[in-house]
Amino acid sequence: MRRFIRHPTGFPILVFAMDSADGEEASMCDISQGGLACNVKRKLGPGAVVALGIPSLEDSYRFSGRVVRCSRCADGYRIGIRFNDETESFKSKMVEQVCQIEHYRQELRREGRELDSETAAQEWIERFGSQFAAIFSGQGTQGLH
Repeated sequence: MRRFIRHPTGFPILVFAMDSADGEEASMCDISQGGLACNVKRKLGPGAVVALGIPSLEDSYRFSGRVVRCSRCADGYRIGIRFNDETESFKSKMVEQVCQIEHYRQELRREGRELDSETAAQEWIERFGSQFAAIFSGQGTQGLH
């Protein structure tokens, strides 16, 4: 049985392998409090240590993990990454919140309403912040949007 609930997302991230100074663009598939899955172009086998970054955030915002699975997919490889510790897990919660806010902005844009990131974040937190905390901790099961 799964320890953490997965939250689907299509958010772009950067994956930094230990043998490369440049991050590889990846598409995050899902995220949970324990780790995440993403699609990458090159194979990163189980045990590989990686750092993860969010292109839309400052360069210094990174969190780390270890590849726990790797399987071939249509566009390369789908890898599962387990966060290294509780600090990384907390950072993942913040990343998931950024993903949810960006998704919210995109939904509003499709409806003809354009918001800057800060306004969208404030509005999203007012509407979904307490629900997000319960869902991410595994205490709730409802969607956020």
